[in-house]
Amino acid sequence: MDICKHLSDDMTRPRCAGVQFNDLASLVAGVKSVVYTSVCGREEARILNGLCSDLGLDKLVLADKTNVAGEPVTDLLIGTSIKKMRAGRKAYANVLSLEWGVALDYPECCVRSYISWRKEEDLVRHIRSNSPRGAVFPFWMNNVFNYYSRLSSACEQRDFMAFSGMNRGLERESIIPWHPCSYLCPGTLKKGKRIYEVLEHYMPLGAAARKTALSKPVVFWDKFIFAVLNGSCVKTSGGFAAKYEGLSGPLSLVGPAAAKMLAGTGTLKVSAGGKITHPPGLRLPGNSVFLPFTT
Repeated sequence: MDICKHLSDDMTRPRCAGVQFNDLASLVAGVKSVVYTSVCGREEARILNGLCSDLGLDKLVLADKTNVAGEPVTDLLIGTSIKKMRAGRKAYANVLSLEWGVALDYPECCVRSYISWRKEEDLVRHIRSNSPRGAVFPFWMNNVFNYYSRLSSACEQRDFMAFSGMNRGLERESIIPWHPCSYLCPGTLKKGKRIYEVLEHYMPLGAAARKTALSKPVVFWDKFIFAVLNGSCVKTSGGFAAKYEGLSGPLSLVGPAAAKMLAGTGTLKVSAGGKITHPPGLRLPGNSVFLPFTT
């Protein structure tokens, strides 16, 4: 496969925006055999056709629709297994089905967890509640900035556009192209590591930048309200210790009060259950969740 033409640190090469680097890496790693994507306009369609030709991928058109920006797009499946692609086309009418997720090679446990998610809370909270207490999570499991299949209303789609505008030009792509059932899901841990290794091999600069961004601890309130601590987190006997120097990107819609409290140099001590217990006097607003992502 002529993968270097499409998976590299050279960002000047034309690419189909709907095909993420982590999806391509998952095909190369053998983690996935089918990728769900979309094209917007003739030029993207031409680029996608070239990618499929270069990599020996089949293509199956699903439907024409409109994306969150109101632009006409065509949904497609590309991959190496025409059998699974046909199963995916059959299940496309219900993307909340087990059949759809399995056709896309997502781990079945993660598909079942996503289907059981009650959208009154954000998916990140749902995954955190299914994760072991007192454990740290490898950076490649971080899906805080992955909004694929997490936007369920017009209001959330508008917030996403505002969030994207605030962080334009910042690499926010995740490592795993699905949402895990737990931040220590055994299957996703193994597959995510393989995807990252492929990214690291073919685009070392981009992979390193991703690792830096995704390995930071996060104080999380909601979908677009969080604080990424510019530091690191280690496991302690009673929970975690997070040393940081202010906040890192991406920017979120977190209020100025919380941002001010977490500015400067500090150390958070967090219980195994995720409650921030130190420094004394810190009173973060609302119901926050601590996400201990590490290298």
